Amino acid sequence: MIKFRLYFDKDPETVWLNEMSADGWALTGFFAGFYRFEKCEKGEYIYQIDFGDKLYAVSNEYRELMNELGIEIVVLWGYWIILRKKAADGPFELYTDVDSQIEHYRKIRRMFKVVTILELICFWVEMFAGFAGNDFAWGFGILILVFILATVNAVFRINDVLADLEEKKSGIVSERKGRNVPALIPVGLLISCIMFLVEESVSVMPWVSWIVHILAIGMMAVGLVMLVQERKR
Repeated sequence: MIKFRLYFDKDPETVWLNEMSADGWALTGFFAGFYRFEKCEKGEYIYQIDFGDKLYAVSNEYRELMNELGIEIVVLWGYWIILRKKAADGPFELYTDVDSQIEHYRKIRRMFKVVTILELICFWVEMFAGFAGNDFAWGFGILILVFILATVNAVFRINDVLADLEEKKSGIVSERKGRNVPALIPVGLLISCIMFLVEESVSVMPWVSWIVHILAIGMMAVGLVMLVQERKR
């Protein structure tokens, strides 16, 4: 079985993989958002996701350590490492102390910040191409903007996780305001992006195009209002 999902946050992805395992589906492969599963005993595996130091590779020492612990490396994708362990072998946690958890999430946050900077560069390149007369560049620019919002949202979410861990470590609770980007904003941008690309490749009635763009703008506007209200709380 193959399922398509886009995750920018390893924590809900881990929850989902374990829910699939609980339903009797074990992850066996991954490529660009496509997850491949095969049947297994319900709850046979526990999954965790680690963040490595190398692209699409791990050190021999890491492999040996995982083997010693009875942990299987299922997928290497970028810096992400999807691991699993037989549930019968007991609990499966990668980072059990607060300090190691903090360092783990700081590494992930650094990666997302670098990716966001690269995305911004690509976005402005597409915008310049759009102003130069390349109509396709506008669609690709909006698509890149969707990914920028997703990675920025991931940074905000990790900041909240790190704040929770720092509070746990120090015992001092601080007041924080939510900063997650509402899903309506990237979804609206994605709809506009798809419409721009479709308009250039197939014949679309003008009134259909306008309705879709107005709908997308309305979704983004509602998302911005939700974001402002969340920041005020």
